[in-house]
Formats: sequence, C-alpha cells, structure tokens
Amino acid sequence: MKLSPPIRPSETLPATGVEDSRLPPRLPPKRQKQRSLLPRSVKGWFMLLVVLPSLFVGAYYTFYAADLYESESRLLVRSRAGSANPGGAASAIAAATGGGGRGGMDEARAVAAYIDSVDALAGLRRTIDLIAIWRRPEADLVSRLQAEDPKAESLLRYYRRRVNVNYDIETNITTLRVQAYRPGDAKQIADALIMLSEDLVNRFSARSAADQLRVAREEVEIAERRVIAAREALNTFREREQALDPTRAAGAAVENVTRLEGLLAQTRAELQEKRAFMRPDNPQIQVLNNRIAALIAQVGAERARSTRGEEGLTQQLSGYERLQLEREFAEKQLTSAISSLESTRADAQRQAVFLLRVVEPSLPERANYPRAVFNTLTVFAGLTVLFGIGWLLIAGAREHAS
Repeated sequence: MKLSPPIRPSETLPATGVEDSRLPPRLPPKRQKQRSLLPRSVKGWFMLLVVLPSLFVGAYYTFYAADLYESESRLLVRSRAGSANPGGAASAIAAATGGGGRGGMDEARAVAAYIDSVDALAGLRRTIDLIAIWRRPEADLVSRLQAEDPKAESLLRYYRRRVNVNYDIETNITTLRVQAYRPGDAKQIADALIMLSEDLVNRFSARSAADQLRVAREEVEIAERRVIAAREALNTFREREQALDPTRAAGAAVENVTRLEGLLAQTRAELQEKRAFMRPDNPQIQVLNNRIAALIAQVGAERARSTRGEEGLTQQLSGYERLQLEREFAEKQLTSAISSLESTRADAQRQAVFLLRVVEPSLPERANYPRAVFNTLTVFAGLTVLFGIGWLLIAGAREHAS
C-alpha cells in the first residue's frame, strides 16, 4: 500500500481548494508595492536633501570661492618689574603675592578686547582702506564685503570674521590672525593693529605713572605748605616776643640767677668770716652788707623777670617749643614726601608695561582658506545627521498613525 506524499504547509488542499489555516494571510498586491517603494523614496530624499547640497557646497569651495591668506603674529604684554627679580627668591615670592606678579595680564586682556572693538576698526580706517582691501577684484561675491559704504555695525561684523584675536591665560600670549585676499594686505592689517596696540599699552603706562606721580606730588605740596606755615608762625612769635631763641634766653636767665646766688653765698660767707675778728662799724663790714643787699635785689629781679605772669619766660618757652616741634614735624613730613616721590617715580618706571612682539606678522605664501574638503565634509555630516533625525521622526509619526 502506497502512502500519499505529505502536504507542505505552503500547498492548498487538493480536494477542497481551501488554504491551510496555519498559513498567515497573504497581503494584497497593492500593500506589497507600497513597501517596495519605501526604500526608493528614502534614497531619493537623501540625494535631494543631503548629497546635492553637499556637492553644491563642494563645488563652490573648489571652483568659485576666492583664496584667503592669513597672517599670524603673537604678542606678549608684560611689565619691567616682571622681567627680572634681582632680589632673588624673596623678591620673586613678594612679586607673586603682590600686584607686580600679574606681569601685564590685565593689560593683555585689554589689548585683546581693544583689537576686537570698534575703536581698533576706526583706528585702522584712519590709515588703511579696509573696504578696498576686502573688496578686491579677486574676491568672490559671497565672501567679500558686500556694501561699498557699509554701516559701522555691518563693517564691524565683517571685521570680526576676518580678524581673530585669542588670549592664552596660561602663557600670557595673545595670538592675532588676519585674513585678506592678498598676502600683503593681511600683513599690513596685522602690522597696523600691533602699532595701535602698542600705543594703547603706552597710554596705559603713561596714565598709571601720571596718577601715581600726581598723588606723590600732592603729598609733597601739602608737606611744603605745612613747613612754610610752621616757619611763618615761628617768625611771628619771635617778632612778637622780641626773642630770637627763648630757649637760650631761659638758659641764660637761669645761669644768671645761679651765678648771682653763688656770689651771694660767697659774700655772706666772707661777711661771717670778717665779723669774727672785726668790729661792726668797720668799713669792710659795711661794704659786704651793701654787696649782699645788691645781690639779693638782683636775684629777685631776675626771678621776677622769669615768672611775670602770662608774659613770663616759662609761658614764652612753652609756646616756642610747641612751634619748634611743629616745624620739626613738618620738615620730617616734607622729607618723607620727597623720598616717597622719588620712590614712586622709580616704581612707575619699573612697573611700566610694554608690548613685546614674540612673532612678527607673517607674509603668507599659500592660502589656508577656504578649506574645501573640511567644509564639504562638515556640511555633509551635518546634513546627514539632520536627515536621519528628521526621517526617524517622520517614520515614527507614520507608524503611530497606522
């Protein structure tokens, strides 16, 4: 007895013509046609939105874009105080902890900000025809300066596209890059910008030194006025009291009283000695008595002159010493102010900042811009990423709708 061959799942039953229930239902021909067209539509949109713009950009940079030459220079702004430390390690530590250790960092930042400002642009236009430089005949219509008489804001935006300045805080070096359609134009602009920066740094130094010296000179003037006032007060006192030096007068008065008292004591001793062996009516005794009386009167007069109320020698001496002390203080203040002025002048010269050209502006021999391959690949990669994101969003929306 022969067995019939097994029926495969893809075959229908021969007798009834009914399909096997285990098979999935067949899709209609129209639905299959839509799925087959889906990859083709993705390719078409990719060619239209990614490949063609990338080819256009590549063709523009390769065959039409004008060459741009870049001149590069490097600048260093520092102070004379930061260039050397004659005091050794102690001076270096003091400079690092104080204001002198900054080495012109603030001025370097100011130079970078100045180069990127409208003031630098205005300074350049006073000596260089920037509009003619960036509208050369060899420049293409897309990258060139569009307007023949641009507004200040438009020219500043284009200027910042062609002039790039970068300050490195670690090395304190400022890098300046200038782009132009001719090598000489790029170098000319870079040289002019460096000259303007040097003038700016010199103005910084002059202003700082002038401010410091102005304050020191004001202190000297104040001390001079105080000395003059003290001397005038002392001269007025001398004229009023009719005494050139009351200190010496007081010393002389004391010396006179002391001398008279000593002579009085000596005379009294002599009188006591002669009374021992002479009669009271002896003429020598009378002479000694008269001398003693005269000495007593002279001592009293000298003491009365030294202590005669408000006009006494004590008050006179006190006023004189006060004025003399004021004059000495004023003279010391003047000496200190003059010394401070000299020190300030030396510090101002030592702390003056200057701009050092580490690398002179170069004269380019080959155009570095535009970078056709890099720019084309960048555009292609960016459009590819955007296309992928957009297509995923569209596919997700369609799937969600179905």
